[in-house]
Amino acid sequence: MRIFAIASSVVFVVAGCASSKPAGPEPLEVKSTGVPGEAAAVQTTKFTATVLAVDTAARRLTLRGEDGTTDTIAIPPEVKRFDEISAGDNIVVEVQQGLLFAYQPVGSDSVAPTAVVAGARASPGEHPAGAVGAAVQATVTITAIDLDKRIVELQGPDGSKYHVKAGPKISVEKLVVGDRLLATYVATVAIAVDKKP
Repeated sequence: MRIFAIASSVVFVVAGCASSKPAGPEPLEVKSTGVPGEAAAVQTTKFTATVLAVDTAARRLTLRGEDGTTDTIAIPPEVKRFDEISAGDNIVVEVQQGLLFAYQPVGSDSVAPTAVVAGARASPGEHPAGAVGAAVQATVTITAIDLDKRIVELQGPDGSKYHVKAGPKISVEKLVVGDRLLATYVATVAIAVDKKP
């Protein structure tokens, strides 16, 4: 159910760095792009939830996810046609994430976090739907490397740490703690409402 809270706010897209914390799921595996010093990953996830209740005045939806858990989320005022959603409707969320790392040579300028956000929504007469996309680019620093597991720990500009797994064609043994990478994270979140008959 977490994804619905995430999808209701662009903050998720600009705050994430597309990889897993150590206690979470397996780290995202990045693979060589064929360009020296570059690695990338793409991941798509799709979720469905059923609307259990709609609080129009407070702009809140209570949803039940595929795993049976329920969650109530706030819908921002930017989301139009909220009043067309009703109990029993299904909401389908598809998240596509892309991550690109490019090695930054010693002496390169550090890139401060830069974000771009865009969105679109369904036309009048169609079922309520919308999509938002965002891209974030910043310099990250390698803080640890586990050569046996091929896991690289990265620290973002805000101090947050992330883990990625180096694919088989990446020369992870050439990396050293302190190396800097230009990370570009792109995500799109598409939400569609499947109206009950």
